[in-house]
Amino acid sequence: MQNINDMVKESMVSNVIKCEYTESFETILNKLKKTQLKSIVDAHGLKGCSALAKGGLIERIKETISDANRLEYILCGFDELMMSDFVMLANEAYVTQDATLSGCVLVLYRLGYILPVMKDKEVVYVMPEVVKEAYKAIDLTTLEATKARADLIYLYMKALVNLYGVCEFNQLVTVFNQYEEGELTPEEALNVLFCKLTFKGDVQSFGPLFVSDALLMDSEMEAVKLYDLHQDKPYYMPTKEEVLKFGTDQGDWTEELEKVEAFIFEHIVHNDQEAHEITDAIGVSFAYEYQPKYAFMLLEDRGVEIGAYETSQQLMVLLTDAYNHARTWENKGFRQVDLKDSQQSESAPMIVPMINPVKSTKVGRNEPCPCESGKKYKKCCGR
Repeated sequence: MQNINDMVKESMVSNVIKCEYTESFETILNKLKKTQLKSIVDAHGLKGCSALAKGGLIERIKETISDANRLEYILCGFDELMMSDFVMLANEAYVTQDATLSGCVLVLYRLGYILPVMKDKEVVYVMPEVVKEAYKAIDLTTLEATKARADLIYLYMKALVNLYGVCEFNQLVTVFNQYEEGELTPEEALNVLFCKLTFKGDVQSFGPLFVSDALLMDSEMEAVKLYDLHQDKPYYMPTKEEVLKFGTDQGDWTEELEKVEAFIFEHIVHNDQEAHEITDAIGVSFAYEYQPKYAFMLLEDRGVEIGAYETSQQLMVLLTDAYNHARTWENKGFRQVDLKDSQQSESAPMIVPMINPVKSTKVGRNEPCPCESGKKYKKCCGR
C-alpha cells in the first residue's frame, strides 16, 4: 500500500507544469489548460466563472488566492502537521520531492496554493509569492485563536455523530453552549464544517444535518433511515467528559465491555493486544444495527475458534450485557438499560441472551442456525 508521501509524489509528477520555478505566477498559470484553471476555480467554489475565457479565469484565481481572509479560513481546517507543511512551503523558494509532506499538499495543489514545476530536470513544489504575501498579512495570534475554536467545534461535531449517527445543528449548539464559552450559532457551526470538510472526512454535511461518514459509505438512504428512526425521540445529553471521549474516538469503554475483553483474553485468544482489538471492534459494532452474530463472525475472520459450548454460552451473556449498556445510534445516544422502564422501551427492547449450543464458530450451511430460530443456518444468520 502506498504511503501518503508516495501518493503526493506520484500526483505531483503526473501534473507537473513544464516551466522553471523562477517564473512568475501568471506565467505559470498561462501554461495551464483552461480545464485545469477551471478545476482550481471549482475547488474554491467560485460562482459566475463558467463563461470566462482563459484570461478571466487567471484573474479570478489570482484575486482569490491572494485574499488573506480566504487563506485564513482555509488554514483553520489544518491540523498541526498540515500547518507545519504549509509554513515550510511559505518560507522556502521551493521544496524538493524528497521532503516528507502530508496529504494537505494535494489539497493545496487543487486550490492553487502550491504548484509542481521544474528546477532544472527535477520536480519541485513552489508556493506563489501572492500566497506568501497573503500569509504574511494574517495576524498569527488571531489565526491561532480562530483555529483553536474551529478545532473545538469540530471535536463536538465528531463526538455527536459518534454518539447519535446523525445530528441536527441545533443539538450541537445546545451541547456546545452547555460546556463552552463563546456562544455557538448554527451558522458558525456550518461554516466550521465546510472548512473542515476540505481536509477531514469523519463528519459529513447532509442537508440540514451533519452525519457520520460511516453512514454514507454504502448509501445515503442509511442516513435517511436513521434520521426517520430518530423522530419523536429525545437526544441523550452527554457529559463534557463523554464529549471528549467520543470526539477523540475513545468511545464508551464500559465496565461491561471490559469484562468482554478480559473474557476473550482469558478463554479465547490469550493475547492482550488481540483481545483489545477484537473487543474494540465489537464495541464499535454496538453503535448501529448490532446483531450478536457479528462478534462470532469477527472471531471467525481472524481464524479464532471458541471451542467449548460453555465458552460460547458465557461470551454471549457478556456480549448481551455489554450491548445493553452501550450508547446506540438508534436510541440517540441512550443505552438500552436507560430505556427499559421508559415509554420508549416498547420500540427499543433490551436484548436478552440466547444460549447458542455451538462448539465452534464454524457452522454448516445446512445445519440448524445457532440462534435457535428453527431455520437452517444458510437461510438465517448465514446469509
